Amino acid sequence: MTLYKRGKMWWVTYQVDGVRYQRSCRTTSRKAAELWVQNIKTARKMPSFADAVEVLRTLYREPDEGGIAIGHAWTQYTEIASATGKDAVSPRTLRERRQQFDRFASWLAREAATVRTVEGVTGPIAARFAARLRADGLKTQTRRNIIGGLSTIWRMLGKVSARVSNPWTDLAPRDTDGVVGKAFTPEDERQVLAAAESVGKDWLPVCILMRHTGLRYADVARLKWSDIDGDVIRLTPSKTKRHNIQVAIPLTAVARAAVRKLDRRGDFLFPAHEDVWTNRSGPGYAALNFREVLRAAGLDGKGYTIHSWRHTAATRLAESGAPIETRKRILGHREDLTAERYDHAEHLDEVRAAMEAAAK
Repeated sequence: MTLYKRGKMWWVTYQVDGVRYQRSCRTTSRKAAELWVQNIKTARKMPSFADAVEVLRTLYREPDEGGIAIGHAWTQYTEIASATGKDAVSPRTLRERRQQFDRFASWLAREAATVRTVEGVTGPIAARFAARLRADGLKTQTRRNIIGGLSTIWRMLGKVSARVSNPWTDLAPRDTDGVVGKAFTPEDERQVLAAAESVGKDWLPVCILMRHTGLRYADVARLKWSDIDGDVIRLTPSKTKRHNIQVAIPLTAVARAAVRKLDRRGDFLFPAHEDVWTNRSGPGYAALNFREVLRAAGLDGKGYTIHSWRHTAATRLAESGAPIETRKRILGHREDLTAERYDHAEHLDEVRAAMEAAAK
């Protein structure tokens, strides 16, 4: 732990599991700040969690104005979520939500240290944080995820404090797929498929399935053999899971051929991709990156991403003359009520015809 002064106040910096944290000691007195640090060190040596809590109570008192202290907010959130049965999220989602909260709390300590309670986080404060995320160059979807996670936390905390209002409403950037990557031209498409074949690592069949189904990488990477019913993929895409909307996507001749060539190595079509997508960490994440394919195709740095395959599928469908309702049904876009449920069995033949036409 290292003490330092910021303005008139003393602060401490320390590391936990390789992550650097900065906290205000809430005092202008060096002696008081040193006592603050000593109490933290003492708490770490306590024989039980309860004993450590008693030591820390001298530091983390509820703010004078009452309410839920920022320092207690995450614990309060998880307790409420568990008590109300709203904690049925994956460990990965919980980790991401904790990271989102910690990111905001760290920013708050640096930029608005006088705000010490959840109730004190007003609309203008939240808007400043959203602007900071954009200034940091984060992608639209990343910013949307962070703000969405914070909104979920604040909504839950509102169940125990009537004074908590959700300041994150309407702050999330509009989730337009167009900001993620542009469509490949026909020539680019041929180059990328050739590069995917040379790189290996199952990139060729992954790219083919994305191109000929319009599915996102998250869904193709986690595609199970049990999701394939004959020549139709039936699954609930990750982005529509909360709405319980399933899809039925017929495989084109090209996609069927790619699937037949695969060796069955467990429940998933692409075990390595599933493992990397699920864990999103470790050496495998760096080793299995679509940029390697783009570099091999000479297209890295030109605005293309793995999501470009979804745009390519949409573009080819439009070029083939598929009606907008059919395109929405295939791609799962929910802006129009006519596409709210896009897996109706009666549309399967028209979807198959549209996709085969777009595959040419």
